[in-house]
Amino acid sequence: MTKKYQIEIPESALKQTDFKPGDKLALSVNHKQLDLRPARVIDQLPQISFWWYALPAAIMTVVFYLFFRSIHYHGAVPLTGSDYSLANGALVLGVISGLVTFVATFVIEKLRKTGPAKDFYWRSLPPLAIACGLIMLFSFTAVFWLLGQMFMDARFDLYTSTFFLFVIDAGVNYIMINLAMTLTSGVVTNLLTIMIIGGMLFSMLTNSARDWWKHNFSFLGTAQNSANLQFNVTLIFSGLLMMVLVDYLFVNVQKRYKGKGVLVLRWLLYMLSACVAAIGIFPNDPKYHILHDRISMWLVYIMLIIIVLVRWILPEVTRQFLILSYIMGALMGLGYIFFKLSDYLSLTAFELLEFGLAFSWLLLLLQNIENLARFGHNLFLVKIVPGEDDQQDH
Repeated sequence: MTKKYQIEIPESALKQTDFKPGDKLALSVNHKQLDLRPARVIDQLPQISFWWYALPAAIMTVVFYLFFRSIHYHGAVPLTGSDYSLANGALVLGVISGLVTFVATFVIEKLRKTGPAKDFYWRSLPPLAIACGLIMLFSFTAVFWLLGQMFMDARFDLYTSTFFLFVIDAGVNYIMINLAMTLTSGVVTNLLTIMIIGGMLFSMLTNSARDWWKHNFSFLGTAQNSANLQFNVTLIFSGLLMMVLVDYLFVNVQKRYKGKGVLVLRWLLYMLSACVAAIGIFPNDPKYHILHDRISMWLVYIMLIIIVLVRWILPEVTRQFLILSYIMGALMGLGYIFFKLSDYLSLTAFELLEFGLAFSWLLLLLQNIENLARFGHNLFLVKIVPGEDDQQDH
């Protein structure tokens, strides 16, 4: 005999799901929490028709084939290392195709009010699309650079190259459609992290001045660096993407927490995002040097203000996060004092250390806010009641 229990689910909660009375659900226990999901695994995955991602890929494949025919290109198509290579074709056509499918899927999901996209504002779409485009650009460049090193001087005939392009584009389209259909605050946080880290690493690897680190971190965004555009664009759209994330999170947080502290935290994070974008708009060139330094200091000041006030402006803040925040703030302050009073740290090392501490703490803060948003307006009180015993014959 197995004892059973029942959970009473409010009607308002059930309306926000696709479940219906009598449906069979799968129950799992994860870290002492109960998760209810559709019984069939296939019902938990986005339903993406083959033609949604194959048709745009087929169109781009035709464009690729006709382009090579129009220029009367003879011989095998190189994998990399040429203007007329598979790498460049896949990069340009893949990014265009991926962006089109992402935007189209987002718009359709938003208009139908299905999926997570319905909770985002329309103004969130441009920064999200551009962030996805930049990440695809970084990814294509890195992958084909690696393939070029592994398969040096590899070449394919036009038909094989065209087939490879179709497979690549179809895969990219599928990923972007799936991304648009599963877009959440956690996904946006991951996009933000990938774009900042990936963009900076890309700028470090592709710049012409190999001794950039002897100057300062901001040197990557100056006119003296050949890859300054990638660095500055990364900062600009990282700031915009962070605004999108803050916008999305606090709409849900403020449905439950109405105090002034939440509003203060929201605007401080908006200002922080604006500073990140402004550092990319005004690089450390002689024309903007003073303004660049001022904005950088404002960014530090805003972050320190948030750390000091986090006890009062972050709802349900935990003791562990408070202690961690104060430790991070103290380490940033000590790093600054140590840098000013000694020659042990170079300017670049100091800036990278401060960036690592600040960015790590910011991600933790956004994670805490994400938890509040997730369990804020979607929080329902339920009750577990004893059910009928399951009688089993032995």
